[in-house]
Amino acid sequence: QCAEGVDNVKYVELFAGENLQRALLNRGIVLDDPGQKKCDFCGHSYCYVRVMNGRKLLNPMSMTEEKLMAERPRDRLSCKTTVGYNMQE
Repeated sequence: QCAEGVDNVKYVELFAGENLQRALLNRGIVLDDPGQKKCDFCGHSYCYVRVMNGRKLLNPMSMTEEKLMAERPRDRLSCKTTVGYNMQE
């Protein structure tokens, strides 16, 4: 959720093998949403991200992540997501 007039969609280039959460934070993308529930894995409220394109370039969800994200099929837990799974382009 963003302030009025702020675009919350960002397009970024990432490198194969990068952890999605660290990659976004390193590029200055602020993910913190105090209204969001805390991640069961890392304990942060900035873990939930919506992936609009390139989902097949991410590592598969674990069974636990699938269960947690069942109600949000377009979202991923950034702390558990690796970019460039199997070095695909």
